[in-house]
Amino acid sequence: MSSPTRNAFLYSLIVAFGGFVFGLDIVLISGTIKAITSEFSLTALEVGSIVSGPGWGALVGLICTSYFADKFGRKNTTLVIAALYTLSAIGSAYAPSAAFLFWARFLGGLAFASLSLASMYIGEIAPPKSRGKLVGLNQLNIVIGIFVAQILNYYIINGTEQGAAWTLNLGLNAENAWRWMLGAEIIPALIWFSALFIVPESPRWLALNGQEDKAKASLSKITEAENLDREINEIIHSLDDTNHHSLSLPQQFKLLFSSKMRIALIIGVVITIIQPMTGMNAVLAYMPTIFAQLGGSESSAFGQTVMVGGIGLFFTVLALVFIDRLGRRPILLGGLSWAIVSLAIVALGFFNATYVITPESLLSLKDAIDINLLQPLVNVEFSSDVDFKQALETHIGRDALVKLEGDLMTAATSINGMMVLLGIVSFQCAYNFSLGPVVWILLSEVFTTKVRAVAIPFCGFVASVFGGILVPLFFPWQLENTGAVSTFSVYLICCVVGLLFAYKVIPETKNKSIEEIELELTGK
Repeated sequence: MSSPTRNAFLYSLIVAFGGFVFGLDIVLISGTIKAITSEFSLTALEVGSIVSGPGWGALVGLICTSYFADKFGRKNTTLVIAALYTLSAIGSAYAPSAAFLFWARFLGGLAFASLSLASMYIGEIAPPKSRGKLVGLNQLNIVIGIFVAQILNYYIINGTEQGAAWTLNLGLNAENAWRWMLGAEIIPALIWFSALFIVPESPRWLALNGQEDKAKASLSKITEAENLDREINEIIHSLDDTNHHSLSLPQQFKLLFSSKMRIALIIGVVITIIQPMTGMNAVLAYMPTIFAQLGGSESSAFGQTVMVGGIGLFFTVLALVFIDRLGRRPILLGGLSWAIVSLAIVALGFFNATYVITPESLLSLKDAIDINLLQPLVNVEFSSDVDFKQALETHIGRDALVKLEGDLMTAATSINGMMVLLGIVSFQCAYNFSLGPVVWILLSEVFTTKVRAVAIPFCGFVASVFGGILVPLFFPWQLENTGAVSTFSVYLICCVVGLLFAYKVIPETKNKSIEEIELELTGK
């Protein structure tokens, strides 16, 4: 690996490390849901509000990102984002109330713009032949962060359940375990902030702002000497038809929404709606809750979550190996088809489930609850998880249901748990192999340098509305009011829509420069 190639990889890896912190953030909360629901006496929608809190922050952050990334540069804006992650983690860990926790997570949501900035920056420094792999580091870091968060949640939950010596030494117990989970994000955020000082500014941003000498110096760190003059001339030439310095943000948005950019904008907006509407964000945030529906202890649910995360990580690595060989389009089409089959398996598994409390299973609950409250439900079979949980709430109350849901579902559920587990594992593998990395890669490729500062954050804004707010906000409400079958069927339909769109509209972009892709999409 030559020195310029090695530098491009290093800079990309550092910038993409924000994805690791993001992955921690979206999954660590999954380990806290039961505890914060009990501690703050939350309803399903209130739980959804706290889980989706970063999504609201992301909306504000992404609006500001366009201005700051364009005005002050990609690097300086990313430094601010890393600092916000740190403050958010500290505030979440010490939150004295549900409202404080929401606003601390809202602050972290401002930093979710790191995903858009990483795609923007890496797309601007990566050589065409390896751009897919380097932009894909963003998704790889997200998945590694998710996996690490799942491991942390499992060991904290298991350690507190078993009364392990290390938890006692740290003063970690069932009451404060959720604070340790959310506080685990502090150290990685500080590491990322420190490492960002190594990264140079984007040469395309420097050229865009008339700093051609600095742009050439920055480009020389990631480009072979014999190609340097040609590449800097291509970058400068691509900016010739627009006097960027005279464009305000509204004018840049006007250019983005012009007929010239129409195809790129349609691709960007639609794929950033389809990606979260497949339900992956909800599956990640509520995976232990989903596995609790299958029956089993809290620690076993977290153990299954770790297994799913590990398998998903493998398929993300596999995607990065093949993304520049097979191309974006075949991987996206194949992955969406795979996701459709996987979600159908999950929905079918829940559809065939039944829920009944037998006299024997009732006795197993005698140490946890007054079993006389459940006597009216003995030998009454429910075909819907919604109807069963509503009946439970009627007889034992909401507080007891929240506290004992895992035990009650274990005692009553008759389901092909392996079928559902395999479906969820398969779905995560399909997503991590295709939609996860490919969407961010396409965003880094289809928009020209002239509008990237507004285009990529705008698409990130769309993704945050759907993936950061709507999906995680309503997922617990969906499970509670419409059931698992209906919920996963909606996600399946969204995958079908995405497959049809990708087949009809999305072109292949591998091994093409950003300037070449621009010419193709504008029909020149």
